[in-house]
Amino acid sequence: MRGVGERARWVAVAATALVTVACSVPVVAGLDEGDASQAVVALEQGGVGAEKERDPDKEGAFRVVVARDDASAALTVLAEEGLPPRQAPGVLEALGRGSMVPSRLAEQARLVTGTSDELERSLRGLDGVLSARVHLGVPTQDPLALDEQAPPATASVLIRHRGATPPMAPGDVQRLISGAVPGLHADQVTVVMLPAPPRARPSERQLARVGPLTVTRSSLLGVRALIGIAVLVNAALLACVLALWARLRRAESTLAESRSPEPERPVRRAA
Repeated sequence: MRGVGERARWVAVAATALVTVACSVPVVAGLDEGDASQAVVALEQGGVGAEKERDPDKEGAFRVVVARDDASAALTVLAEEGLPPRQAPGVLEALGRGSMVPSRLAEQARLVTGTSDELERSLRGLDGVLSARVHLGVPTQDPLALDEQAPPATASVLIRHRGATPPMAPGDVQRLISGAVPGLHADQVTVVMLPAPPRARPSERQLARVGPLTVTRSSLLGVRALIGIAVLVNAALLACVLALWARLRRAESTLAESRSPEPERPVRRAA
């Protein structure tokens, strides 16, 4: 029975080592669910299997994990796709960071910063947009200079998109930006669209399905080997349990026989 326990212990150690070898690593963390899903889609389109899960270090956030061998390729794909997006504060967040006695100029600067960040969020939400930057030039009107006319407000927009066709017409971008900034005319908005170069997908990084798992074809053989080892480990554990159960049954049977009373022998009478 002691030998069976030793074998079970070594099998458990082997199973723990197997799990350690096959573990995944996070490549991005602290994301909201939408950004995490976008990163997973981009990675799988780039030939890297990825999964979205809850971030244990930040409540309500998510992280993206990949196989340890795919971490370098995953970081490359995310950098090319501009993911995760830059965390830009909105209008309320920008205004909330002011001092106790803010100046009028500082308040306007924070309002402009928050407005540009909100516009960037709206543009990044379009399908096909990889990154978007909005620069607003809103002059400050001096209340003491009544006769002086302030220069017109201007804006510059840089959009990096996927594919040859922009996801939004430049005229629509101009109307979107000018409608969010008081005093800004659409013809004062400069829009630059940059298509991202197509990224070749290496053939060795094509994805394959192994049951519920999505892996790259280059690691398909290793995953199958790990699954086979896991099956063998489970079979060995089951054999150890069955052997231990059989040995216990034999020990119980032997103990029961030793405790049973011996039958009395008949006494022979002399003739």
